[in-house]
Amino acid sequence: MRKYIIYIASFIGAALLQTGCYDDKGDYDYHDVNMMEIVIPETKLRMPKEEAVEVSIMPQISQTLEQNEENLIFQWKRLNPNATLGSDRLSDYTDYSVGKECKITVEPNESDNIGLMLVVSDEKNGTMWYQQGQVTIIKPFNPCWFVLQEKENKGVLGAIEGTSDGYYVYPDVFQSETGNTFPLDGKPLAVTARREYGGDRSAISMIPPFFGLKIVPILTLVTDKDAALFTPSTLEMMYQSDKILFESVQQGKAIKIDAYKMDKNGELFVNDGKSYFAYMDGLCIPYTIQNESGDYLSVSTYGSYGKGLVFFDSSTHSFLNGWALSGFNDYMNSYYISKPIRSGSSKWEDKRPIEASAIDFNDGDGSAFDPNNIDPSLQVRTIVTGGSGGNNAYAIAFTQSGKDLTVFKFSNDTPTCAGLYTVSLPSDINVETAKFAASYAYTADLLFVASANKLYRIDLNRSQVTELYQYEADPSAQITCLKFKDAEDEEELGMSLGLGVNTADKGLVVELQLTVAGDVSRGENSICVYEDPNQPIGKIVDISYNYE
Repeated sequence: MRKYIIYIASFIGAALLQTGCYDDKGDYDYHDVNMMEIVIPETKLRMPKEEAVEVSIMPQISQTLEQNEENLIFQWKRLNPNATLGSDRLSDYTDYSVGKECKITVEPNESDNIGLMLVVSDEKNGTMWYQQGQVTIIKPFNPCWFVLQEKENKGVLGAIEGTSDGYYVYPDVFQSETGNTFPLDGKPLAVTARREYGGDRSAISMIPPFFGLKIVPILTLVTDKDAALFTPSTLEMMYQSDKILFESVQQGKAIKIDAYKMDKNGELFVNDGKSYFAYMDGLCIPYTIQNESGDYLSVSTYGSYGKGLVFFDSSTHSFLNGWALSGFNDYMNSYYISKPIRSGSSKWEDKRPIEASAIDFNDGDGSAFDPNNIDPSLQVRTIVTGGSGGNNAYAIAFTQSGKDLTVFKFSNDTPTCAGLYTVSLPSDINVETAKFAASYAYTADLLFVASANKLYRIDLNRSQVTELYQYEADPSAQITCLKFKDAEDEEELGMSLGLGVNTADKGLVVELQLTVAGDVSRGENSICVYEDPNQPIGKIVDISYNYE
């Protein structure tokens, strides 16, 4: 076991001056009480990976009447595993050690903060003083930008850990953290980090714990030959494609992933031309997507608005509706069908295909378009969710020969087909390679698009395109991806946008803090370029922000 002896002598945190107790010996017999001030220094430790780490804590003690500490007895108590951090109840603590110095052993992969209480007894007058403290365990890669790179047609996962105030660049986290190479074969396609993987917290909380449904952070990596889910802080693999794309494995077919997308309501897998969808229940069991007649659909992309799902079927050139899990009964139905498959007690069968039905575009006055008859000349590139707390979805399409962008807006309110927009783009935007994003933080109909080395904002209601940012250090640079820190957040994280930028010889991440109007903020550190010449990032394929 490695031992790190950490003494923090500086004054960190606020001291709590507590009142001691003493016997009243009469109305005329007064004694001065030895008042005491206890400061337990802030102690932080990055979660150990392989070996336990010993941390030493030395409190600072000051007394009003005594010059030394010979009169003091020190008793350290440790918070019980099931107790709430910060509890002031002695019953929530167990005696841990005696003496002024406290040595805490932090085990490998121990991620929970360790609560402490120091009880100091004054032997001369019997007074006792209490002070809380803790060892803060810093989870690796929390927060961070995960950076998926491509090197010689294989994947490499990097990370930029920290904030604009201070950060570390890790070009290859599997190598630096585990000593292993990137665990998936094939050409890298996507990385997604999700803070709450497993569905709606209020619905899940109603389900007894023994059912095994829970919400956890997740990291998903996808290549054209493989996919896997990991725990972000440990990079421990949970499921790989042979435990996700069951049908291909059962048929003895190779994995050939054409497309992948995750949002708050589920995951779309397009494998060897066949489309599958996994509900956001934490089980990651994909089933086929079928229409009302039981025919398989050629879904190329999907999005969500509220609890509604919208799929684009490229074979019929139409949009179709589906529904996400929305309550206790939905989650329990999913559990009874999918949990046995996940546990290995039953074989995968297509027992719960996702039914995608035609959208009734006459469900309210003022429907803007017919979702069942989309112009065949339009190519639907992607569907992004944003605005009004995630109640709007925007399907983005273009003609191969034109520069005009066509956007179909779906709303959780009526009418469902709420808007149809045509936007003329600047000549330097390549619509075939451009990347798009939206965020819940913006109630207006705003989209963000990156092309070449520039970022633009599209105001759909004004048919206005505004240049927001240009990576000027290299005019030939390409912005390959853009992601909000948390597109589902309606506060600051939903207005913080990351760009993956490739130059001629390196990759880097640019982070932009936007305003409520969708402009780049003029505040300090509103534009941060993350790079380290000594730890270069390679060719970026995708990025995703991780925090807990």
